[in-house]
Amino acid sequence: METEERNNILNLNKRVEHEHVEEPCSSSSNESRSRHGKQSTQESVSTIENIGEIIKLNLHGSDLIVCSFVAALKSYRIDCCLRPFPQYFLNANSEKDFSSLRNACDKIPPLQDLLSVPSKSISDDVRNLLKWLFIDSGFPVLKPFPVNKLPLSVVNEKTSINALPQYVFEVTYNKKIETMWKNRIGNRTIFYAFHGSFVENFFSICKFGLQQHFNRGKEVIFGNGIYLSNEISVCTMYAPFGETWKKSVLGNKQSIIAICEVINDETEVKCKDEKNKKREINENSYGAIPEKYFVVTNSELVKVKYLLVYRHKAPSVVTSFIKKHFLWIAIILYFALLVFIGILNGPYWRKFTKYFY
Repeated sequence: METEERNNILNLNKRVEHEHVEEPCSSSSNESRSRHGKQSTQESVSTIENIGEIIKLNLHGSDLIVCSFVAALKSYRIDCCLRPFPQYFLNANSEKDFSSLRNACDKIPPLQDLLSVPSKSISDDVRNLLKWLFIDSGFPVLKPFPVNKLPLSVVNEKTSINALPQYVFEVTYNKKIETMWKNRIGNRTIFYAFHGSFVENFFSICKFGLQQHFNRGKEVIFGNGIYLSNEISVCTMYAPFGETWKKSVLGNKQSIIAICEVINDETEVKCKDEKNKKREINENSYGAIPEKYFVVTNSELVKVKYLLVYRHKAPSVVTSFIKKHFLWIAIILYFALLVFIGILNGPYWRKFTKYFY
């Protein structure tokens, strides 16, 4: 019995000693988690502050980046338009989680309000998305640019039907891309031309440049290639207004036309040329390329330099009502006219006029 009691006491002492030894480990683990949590919070706050500085320096350019991203996200060709895709929204199987991405987009506050929103109130998914858009993705900077300094006229001088764009942005790439472009030009000359496309395409266009697959349905006319023109009126039909971001300071519907730098290569830039008739014919073309058109068969010869952004003006309440109920308004006015004519030809009107004549 005494032996058993001594053994029980020894075992109890061992358990007590063991628990005393584990307590510091548990305490240090808690301290480590606490430090990690504080560090993570500090990083989140720092990230939001960096994003806030970017937006503060360039509100409209940052807003257009979000607009083009949301337009691509809304497109039925989302897989083609939304490239690159933010890695934060890939699930465990590395599949694109569009639902989570849409939820994050819906929670982004207006960018002008983001500057005054407390950093801690911004959710992780919104913070990750904004970080990817403005820092991680390598998207070019869109700087506001004066319309009167553009290399091409943005008004159709013959008819003056094209209004000036509400916003103009210069697309500024990193040094590596700019150096590659200068080396590609070499001794050749460049010229400027317009390109119109759907709003949903411009997120990928700004990131990867113009590619032939963006010319939906146009390549069958004058062969495969990137279609451009030296007159803006030619491009407006290919740049319809599209719905973008509802919280944008640029409006929730825009039309975008790009002004591109084009390397004047006689072999791969097809256009009307009196001195070189072979240049007017492209492979798989139904005929000679007409004036004002350029078809570039090599995407490396084109660089988007400026973006012209047109803001959709919502019609007034009266105009909207008339358009919506035009048929009924026409019928009512017609019957009112008949009643008025009947009154003029009736006896009461004649009796009424006798008092004045």
